[in-house]
This record gives sequence, C-alpha cells and structure tokens, in this order.
Amino acid sequence: MNAQPLSNTPDAEGSRCNAHPDHPALGTCARCGTFYCEQDRWVVNGKTYCEACSVRPEVDYLEGFRLKYWGKRDAWSWLVGFGAVVNVISGLAIFASGEPSVMPVGLFGLLAGVVGACFWLGIPWARTALIGVPIGSMVVGMLTGDPTSVGRGIVPLLVTIAIYRDTRNKLFFKLEVSPEALKKAWDLYMNNTMARAGVMLGVLSFAPGVGVLALICSIIGLRRVDPNATPPIGRKGQAIAGIILGALGTLAWGAFALSMMFNQ
Repeated sequence: MNAQPLSNTPDAEGSRCNAHPDHPALGTCARCGTFYCEQDRWVVNGKTYCEACSVRPEVDYLEGFRLKYWGKRDAWSWLVGFGAVVNVISGLAIFASGEPSVMPVGLFGLLAGVVGACFWLGIPWARTALIGVPIGSMVVGMLTGDPTSVGRGIVPLLVTIAIYRDTRNKLFFKLEVSPEALKKAWDLYMNNTMARAGVMLGVLSFAPGVGVLALICSIIGLRRVDPNATPPIGRKGQAIAGIILGALGTLAWGAFALSMMFNQ
C-alpha cells in the first residue's frame, strides 16, 4: 500500500474527514464511501481507500495471496520430496549391489536425495543446489561411460530452472517477490478458476461427457467476469473459448450417439 497526493474530489468539497473531523476531506473510500483526509488515505492496486478498508483481505488481495502461501509447500516441493525418496532408495540399492563401477552413481543418488529432502524442508541453500542435481547427474553419467546422460539431463535441468523461478515456490521459501510477479501468480492460481477449468475441460471434450462439464464451468466463469470488482475477475476469453470447445465436443458426441442409434 502507498499514499499518493490527491486533490479534493467534487463530492468531498466542504466535507470533513470521518476519522479526523478537524481535517478537510480529500475524497471518499472506494469501498465504504467514508470521507478520508491526508492522514488516513491509502492507495491499494490503483484505488483509494480509507485506512480501515485498506487492510481488508479482499481489498489488498495480493498481500492476502502472499500471506496465504507464505512458507506453505507447493506442488513442486512435494514432487522434489518424492524424487528425494526415490533417489535415496536407488542409491542404497546400488551400494547393496556391491558393483564398484556404479558406486559413483549410488553416491550421487544419496547426495541428490539429501538435496531434495532439504528442499522439501524449505532449507534455503537447497533451492539453488537443486539446479546442480541434473548437472551433476550428467557429469556422473559421462564419467561412468554413459554418453546419453547429457541428453537425458536436459529436461530435468529445465524443470529445476523453472522451479527456481516459480513465484509460488519462492513464497514457500519465504522470499520476497515483486508486485508484478505476485499479480501474475494471483492471476494463475486465483483469478476466475471456473473459467480456467472450463477451457481446460474444453480441450479434453473429445472424451464423452467432458464437453458438458466444460460448458457448465465456462458459463459460470463467464457470468463471474467483472473487471471492476475488487479483486478484479477476468478470464473472459478463456470462458468463451471453453464454451466453444465444450459445445463442439458435446455436439460431436451427440452426433456420434445418434449415428450409432440409427445404424443399429
């Protein structure tokens, strides 16, 4: 939140601040309509509020989103934690085999498991160390005579870089993120989830019955669109796309069912 200079609005001319009657009012709160003065005026996401409304979670929704996921494990952390278990089991199995030529692979598996476990626990150094796991895997593979290890390590390396840059994962590690990144993450995870579900189901509407679900979700999502709401509700384009895809899928399956009936 931040306060910005603001001249008196027409509806505040001659009025006094509700909280400070000895001060002239500069305007009215965008939420409750209360008159505010220069001492209790707050600008949140481009709108001006009184001090009481400015701290409400539906007003400062980006801060509410940040606090909701602050220090909370995301899907990436659970995936890395599962991979850590697999790496430890594989490493122990290799050591149990007693084959000297693959001992470096077993040792690296244990090391990768430790890094993954520390990542799952949210230990800060593991976030950077995770990027070194696929790099180390490629190096160990080359040293043990496996030339395909480099090719197989490219995708895991790209995934670990994506994890490192992911805003939701940064919140898990309690790292500060920019307002722009926070807004993008809010749009991805919180903004009109019905419309997003509708278009995703629409893509899958080649399966029987899914088109109907896509239509329902997309219609609900379209009805919810309100760019002037607080927080703003968007994804109108996705809702329309979901309706189109869902309708096409439903019509296709309806035509197929009718053709099967007439051919019997």
